[in-house]
Order: sequence, then structure tokens, then C-alpha cells
Amino acid sequence: MTTKTKNLMATIPAIISLTLCTACSGGTSSDTSTDGSQTTSSDITSAVSANDTSSDAPQSPVNEEPILKHDNPRVDYTKDEVKDMINSCENLQVSDDFFYTSIPKTIDHVSELKFGYPYQLEPEEETEEFKTVFKYLFPDHEFDENCWLLYDTRNSTSSDDGFLHLNDKDVYNSYINSTHTDDEVLSFICYDERESPREDSVSLYFRSPFGNDYCVFNKGFLNKFLANKNGEEKYYAYELYSLGDEDFGFETAAVYPPDSEEKFKLLDDKEISIKDAVTFFENYAASIPSTVNSPYDIHVNEVNVYKLDDEHYGFEMITSREFDGIPVNFTWDGTDVDGINRDMAYGIMVKTDDVDHMYGTFRACLGYDEVKHTDFVPFNEAVQTISEKMTAYVGFEVLRAELVYCWGNNVGTGDKVGEVRRELYPSWKLLLYNPNDDTRYAAFVNALTGEFRGGK
Repeated sequence: MTTKTKNLMATIPAIISLTLCTACSGGTSSDTSTDGSQTTSSDITSAVSANDTSSDAPQSPVNEEPILKHDNPRVDYTKDEVKDMINSCENLQVSDDFFYTSIPKTIDHVSELKFGYPYQLEPEEETEEFKTVFKYLFPDHEFDENCWLLYDTRNSTSSDDGFLHLNDKDVYNSYINSTHTDDEVLSFICYDERESPREDSVSLYFRSPFGNDYCVFNKGFLNKFLANKNGEEKYYAYELYSLGDEDFGFETAAVYPPDSEEKFKLLDDKEISIKDAVTFFENYAASIPSTVNSPYDIHVNEVNVYKLDDEHYGFEMITSREFDGIPVNFTWDGTDVDGINRDMAYGIMVKTDDVDHMYGTFRACLGYDEVKHTDFVPFNEAVQTISEKMTAYVGFEVLRAELVYCWGNNVGTGDKVGEVRRELYPSWKLLLYNPNDDTRYAAFVNALTGEFRGGK
């Protein structure tokens, strides 16, 4: 189908609610992994959370100085060295089909820190930034003032459930003269052409500054492909989609690690390897203008490849933040014991030289109160701990082995985006697969305390 029948007014508030839950309270639980495996009965030993999430957790001020990017030199184990350490355990065996590793043999430091998002820009700065980002993402697309919308909970009783047209002088003047200081106010700007489909369509949604907790853009390449396939000349670039959407009916080709050399032909009739596409995607995300000096990069964790037609493919990049060369745990391959505490974002490439769609860029995410550690649990000890905690009656296949940052306590002083603070701490992680019940498990060992956590 060319255009979804999703209602803008119904869809966006739901997404905003999800995004705020992710930013403020640690995300939402997910019972199904990317490959469709269900969280059925386990052959796993549960562990008590290493973090106290009670309301008595210590509170942090909101006026700390954000940290900046810095060097963190490392030398990684080879894939064979990691395999040998894992395969030495009787109940663990590296998968023959899929294995990704990013394990440092030496690294300058790991850190404990807090993350959060900046306060929203005031309206004049917000509108200026919006048009700057629009021009960067869509340099050849005319900005249609009729498609410029404001979502504001103060207007949620209006006929269009909170969405107002910024080309209306009264709406625009009221917005420009307002502030983002009220706790109950939730607003963002969007550009959406669904009311006037066209031959080339784009869309953009974000809460300022760009890369804040909610951020989506769509260049419409896949939407145009689907329109042409159905013999339709006009379409609109809708706000959110996944290549795995059942409405599209695309066949899943495979899931690949980000360093794969496998090549595929995309819609521009050119071939590109997974590895090169990942490099392009990460560099593109880093190049988008932002008013925030974030210490994080975007990191592609894995790539879902979909067959779009008999000869063309599309890439779905599953992404998270990366700090000091270490990614933040991501949601699609399993969670921690609480069913929360992970990054959740993705992007789409259907051309070799451009990014079509992105949900979440982390361009405005900030870091605070970093404490560096040079002494931490070695990887081989973490592997032994995981092996001992898992049942001895199942041979688990290991799909991933890496050092990641996990979310910890919520230590912010309020619910506003700019006041959210969440702890990050380093953990060794193995992604396990149980062939007996076709289930994935994520097993973690806190790199500072040695404590084990596991979940589906």
C-alpha cells in the first residue's frame, strides 16, 4: 500500500508518550525480539537488580556542566580470541551463523555517568533551528507553510486534538510569544504533507533542540517506490514506518552484524556492503546540524535486510547511542532483568548514498558527572560468571559479545525533558540463543561490581 491510514492526530501523541517513557522512566518492555522469538519459559537463572529504583534513590541537581567527548584508546581482542574464551565453557558455544564481537583487550577507562536531555529551545530559536534542519535534510524540497504544524498539549481540546497550523497568524503569534516553562506542556513542531500528497514528499518531526528525546525524519524514497509500484503518482512521506511492517509484505532476507562484508543492491541500482552502509549511516547522522555539543555518537548494532522486489533490498539499521566507543544497550536483542533500561532507535537506507528515514538520532543527548575507572572485571571472568549462572542442561549459542553501557537509576529532579537524569554503568554482555525453545537471552555482568543480570 502507498499511504497508511494512520491518523496523524492519534499516532503522534502515542509516540510522544512512548518517547517520554523512554526518556524519563527507562523505556517500555518488549516481549518479542527482532527475529520474532517470543519471551517464553526460560532456562535462565534470574538475578536481583543491581540498582535500587525506589523513590529514595539519591537526587541530582539539574545545573551540572555537561561533559564533552574525549579520547578512550583501546585494543580489541580478535574474533578468534573471543571465541576461544567463550567456547571454553561447556554450556556456551559461539554461533556458526551469526557472531559479532566488540571486546577490548585493553582500554583506557570505563565510566559511570548520568545522561539526560537539554531543555527545549524557546519558540523563536526553535523555529529557526527547525528550518535549518529542514533545509539540510531536504535541500531541494520547497517548504510549504501549509504543512507546518505545531503540537501543543495546551491546544489538545481543539478540533484537531492539539495540532495547529503555524501558517495561521494567530497560532503563530501565540506560539512565538509563549514559553516552554510549564511542566504540563508538551510541544513540538512538525512538517507533514499528508493533507496534500505530491510526487515528491518529505516529513520532519522533532522537539528542539534537534536530536532531543523525540526526533523523526522521512525523505520519502521508500514511500515513492511503493506509490510507483501501485501505479500512483502522488503520496506522502508518513512519520514512522519499519521495513518489517506487515502492510508492506517485504521478505526478511537476513539479520547481519554491522561489520558484515555482504553486499546488496538498493533502489538506486548500486551495490553496497553492510559495513560501508553502516559507516555512511553513522557519518550522516553525525553531520546533521545541532545546537548541542553532545558527547555521544550514534551506533549501528545490527542491520535487518529486507527484499523490496526481485532485485532490490533495503537496510533497517538498529541503533543506540555510543559513548567513548562503547554502545548503550539496545532493545531489539533482549533487555535487562527489569524489561526496561535500553536505547531504542532505528533508521532506513534504500539508496547507497542517502538515509531515507530515521527515528532517534541522539544528537542532543547530554552526559553529566562522569567518573572514570581503570580497574574493572576482565571479560574472561565475566564469561565464567555467565556460564555459571546459566543452566548446565542447555547448550546456549552466543550471538554477540560486547562491552556496553546499561541504564541505571533515575536520579533526575523532575519529569521535564531537561530535568531527566539517568545513570549509565558499564557491563559485559553476551546475547544467547536457546535452540530448544527458540528464545534469545541477554546476559550481563556489571563491569565494576561483577554482579550478574539476565533477561529475555
